[in-house]
Amino acid sequence: MRRVSRGGRIGAICAGFIFVILYYYSQNGIEAQTTQDQLTTSPAQSPVVTPAPIETPPAQTPSATEEEEHPQAFNYLPKTKMGYVDWVAAIKQGVIHPRDSLDPNAVTMKALDFNIIFKVNVSGLPDVVYPHYPHTLWLDCRNCHPSIFLMRAGANPVTMEKILKGEYCGRCHGIVAFPISDCFRCHSRPK
Repeated sequence: MRRVSRGGRIGAICAGFIFVILYYYSQNGIEAQTTQDQLTTSPAQSPVVTPAPIETPPAQTPSATEEEEHPQAFNYLPKTKMGYVDWVAAIKQGVIHPRDSLDPNAVTMKALDFNIIFKVNVSGLPDVVYPHYPHTLWLDCRNCHPSIFLMRAGANPVTMEKILKGEYCGRCHGIVAFPISDCFRCHSRPK
């Protein structure tokens, strides 16, 4: 199915990580702030920069002007409620027809239809559902296993911090797949 070279993935991960950090900071209104007494430090001391408090805005669907900007060629593709391209819907609706390989004789892997549940140890936050079906419509198992995810329950210590650093789900989400700011697409199983 779809394969990306290691160098291409690393470059995409770096670019995606920078995008995710900038997006996170812009969405949460984080700016560097200094106080007057910090500005009067001696030249030997560097001023201390204190981030502004993070305020969580109420959840809402972005207007058409706030939606993720896509190339004009993406206009015909279906969108999610958050305004991002819904690549799986595009496949299911027959709008696009990705090929498994450039080799016309390559054997096509059938999409796998099962879910993995990642338990979340935060009160009130839904558990994460990882659906194999939409991922295997696009990807061969070897894209993720064993280099990103070990195929053993409990062997992958996935955290949001690691995802933001481009590990685990962060290898694609926020780079080529919907951004991790669309929280409840993954955190979708009530406790």
